[in-house]
Amino acid sequence: MKKKLFIPLLILLVSSFSSIAQDCPPINQARLREILVQLGFTIKDLNTTPGKEKYEVKMTLGGLDVPISYEISPSTNYVWLTVLLGPAPTEASVLNSSYVKQNSKIQPCFFYVTDSGNLMMGLAVDNRGLNNALLRRYTDFITNKVVDTKAYWQK
Repeated sequence: MKKKLFIPLLILLVSSFSSIAQDCPPINQARLREILVQLGFTIKDLNTTPGKEKYEVKMTLGGLDVPISYEISPSTNYVWLTVLLGPAPTEASVLNSSYVKQNSKIQPCFFYVTDSGNLMMGLAVDNRGLNNALLRRYTDFITNKVVDTKAYWQK
């Protein structure tokens, strides 16, 4: 008798968990800002254009102020965390190869250069199931990677 009740109950339990995992809509810009406020961060609005909002939070670690920008990708599939590290070295600089080598050590963060010539560190995170704890974890992760690599980018 117990086995007959156990199997249907197990199927019901498994199916209810699988539907929960798939019901994780992406957060929007207002929710992203709300999470940052709930985490106790002081937020600077970098872009207030509706649908293109971008926020900045300053973290301090290892004697460095790390200004992290947060924005939702146009597709809404990702939340980008980026840090401006300063002007990029010239294209002929040997530093460029050191950044590429560091990318394998700091992944999923990575160094990149913008069209305007700025050296950045970025981290794209999946915009599904994003909550306060995960965003804090990603914030701490990129902050640590910036500090860990300061010998490569700090002048």
